[in-house]
Amino acid sequence: MKYFLALALVFASLFAHAQTKDKPLGNIMGTVNDENGNPVRGFTVYAIPQDISLDSVSPRSTTTNEAGEFDFRGGFVLGTYKLYSKKDAEGYPDRSDSFYADPKLDAPKVELTEDHPSATATVNLGDKAAVLVGRVVDAVTGTPLKAKLVFMDEDGNSHSVFVTGKYRALIPAGKDITLMVMVMSPDYDSQAPVPALRLSSGQEMDMDIPLSKRGT
Repeated sequence: MKYFLALALVFASLFAHAQTKDKPLGNIMGTVNDENGNPVRGFTVYAIPQDISLDSVSPRSTTTNEAGEFDFRGGFVLGTYKLYSKKDAEGYPDRSDSFYADPKLDAPKVELTEDHPSATATVNLGDKAAVLVGRVVDAVTGTPLKAKLVFMDEDGNSHSVFVTGKYRALIPAGKDITLMVMVMSPDYDSQAPVPALRLSSGQEMDMDIPLSKRGT
């Protein structure tokens, strides 16, 4: 079965190459700005193809320079792309994830054609997310626990984080967020340890999660 899967992937790759080797390729460049309109450095920028193709499997990415500029340096199959940017360490999440999507913020869309194979765009980050940090531990011993944290917003969108004791998670600002904790051990039940959370943009909240074993 693995042999046939590998063979299929090889044929798919050769087919894609044959379809694109004689076609012109395009490029995308531009700038990433924060919520105040200032260009930002060290942010990941990625282009998601809007056409059904093999390129949809793994969107290309690059990083902004000191001036907040990015340049993919060519290689794009002609078509339509949406651009997103993120930097979790500074509180800016992946807006292509429905859990973090902001209806007030439209991702820029570019179209690469034979007449216009290059495009320049500005990616606006919008407001920062909130940050939730803490530890998941046994309530009696304080031992760090391996767990899956499942966050869900008021619209039913969810986001999961796997942790071992310490965790850091970005939370959409201004929304009611519920949390379910599933410990990777049969000794613990799944638990919703706190009421719904509602945090503001840029707010950081410390919250340890002590969990008791089943029957204690």
